[in-house]
Amino acid sequence: MAKVVIAGHSDCPYFSRVELLGDRLVKNLPTFQLHKIVKTPEQWKTWLEQTCQERGWKHTRSPLVWRELIDRGGKGVLIGGHNDFQEYVKGYYGLESDIISDDMRKIGVENFKTKQEIDEEEAQFKALSKPLHVCITAASSSTCYGILPAIASGEVFGRKTELNLRLFDVSSADFSRIQGVAMEIQDLSEGLVRGIEVVDSTEKAFKDCSVVVILDELLQNKEEPYDEWISRNSDFFSEYARDIESHAKKNVQVLLGGSGPVNFNAMMMIKRAPNIHRQNIVAMSRAVENRAKAVIGQRLKVNTAGVVDLIIWGNANGKHFIDNSKSRVHGYDGAVWGPPSYSVPVMEMVHDNKWMEKEYLELVQQRKTTVETALGHPSSACEARAVTTMLTQWWNGSPHGQMFSLGVCSDGWYDVPEGLVFSYPVTMSPKGYWVVVQDMELTDETKQKLQECIKDLTNEMEVIYPPPRPPTPPKPDTPPATEMVEVSIEKRLSSEAIVEPAPEQTDMITEVKKSDSAEAAAKEDQDENSEVKESNSAEAAPTEGEAEAEEQ
Repeated sequence: MAKVVIAGHSDCPYFSRVELLGDRLVKNLPTFQLHKIVKTPEQWKTWLEQTCQERGWKHTRSPLVWRELIDRGGKGVLIGGHNDFQEYVKGYYGLESDIISDDMRKIGVENFKTKQEIDEEEAQFKALSKPLHVCITAASSSTCYGILPAIASGEVFGRKTELNLRLFDVSSADFSRIQGVAMEIQDLSEGLVRGIEVVDSTEKAFKDCSVVVILDELLQNKEEPYDEWISRNSDFFSEYARDIESHAKKNVQVLLGGSGPVNFNAMMMIKRAPNIHRQNIVAMSRAVENRAKAVIGQRLKVNTAGVVDLIIWGNANGKHFIDNSKSRVHGYDGAVWGPPSYSVPVMEMVHDNKWMEKEYLELVQQRKTTVETALGHPSSACEARAVTTMLTQWWNGSPHGQMFSLGVCSDGWYDVPEGLVFSYPVTMSPKGYWVVVQDMELTDETKQKLQECIKDLTNEMEVIYPPPRPPTPPKPDTPPATEMVEVSIEKRLSSEAIVEPAPEQTDMITEVKKSDSAEAAAKEDQDENSEVKESNSAEAAPTEGEAEAEEQ
């Protein structure tokens, strides 16, 4: 089936003639398809040049008429101007236009006014529309490049949600690259994208944002100590948290991705942005989950999407536990078949505990490296897809009856300390919220694995928040207070880190020193008096010759 397209500027009298002739065809022929394109006189010239250039036509006046197949697309077949279209209609359908020139001009004036009114109404409607502000950091990364088309098309936030995208990167050296990304998104011609901006400050990036996707990765350098690396992540993401809290909307939703310590980074952001609900800051573990599903799918020779309810517990990019005890597989080519909703347990289909306990975990751990080695570049498509599916389900809800993995702030579930960002099984229902799947029966082995994950996350946290040291208990033979203070001071002075004594200890030491000084002065006076007495005694005692002389 074909349709005829009539294009022209609103005040063109010849466009009025072919428009009325086309309307007669639509009225008399039920199968005749007509499409009209009306432009303002200011828009017409540019639009006509672009259209003819794209389709390889030569036409300079209004109207422009062509015929194209509905089910095949393509550039269509050029019919020409108003005279060409009248000949076309007369030859094929035996109809002619009987409108006079004066009526054509009057209709052209009416069309021009109508076009103005329609444009004004559309402008007012768009002004009432409030687009969703979305910011993506590390915008020069290949992951950002991969998620933008899905967001712009409406796949993530809905086909009726207009968007204002902001791209930000801390590295100013990549500014020109990000501008190229923005231009390519504009070239997609997606109607939902009201605007796309490349910004150079966090204030501009996060202002009035409802969604923030953080893709920054601060990877550990070769010779960098672990504590310094964790502290560097803490400082960087804490600054992000303060800026988001200051400039974004209060109900902003923040998703952290990348290959760094995302659980720890999310925890630091929650602590540094207390005015943002902690449920709205999450760490992504979907990429690890998808890789684990891919290894299962490869083993069972099924589509990866058919593996469901696989759980990642713990620290997504650190110590985590892959739990297949509840996972199931759809579309498995086994002895029993069923409808698409039919599924079978993964553990029963694999039926190899040794493989699951050792080789499977190694394959999942090495999956990213294996893929990137084969590609010769980072596996950005997997990371980008993980981000878009997570955002889609968080915004629109997850499939009914399925659970997914997500790093969220613990409320004490499954004996995980409150405040740790821990990867749990969750469902995204109702829309815009996540809910941890609770009351799952865990084996002793699973509980032990969870404790190992908790220890790993606690070690990261204690770099910034070290635990208080317990007081040293006194020894049974405790010396007197004076001696004990003197020993304590000696120990502190001999240590690498010199610690100032407490004020009460300083007073005690001063008193002790004064007492010792007084005792020493008294002793010296006593010794001097003794020497004087001995000297006087020696002078008073007569010699032997003097005694005899006195007797004679």
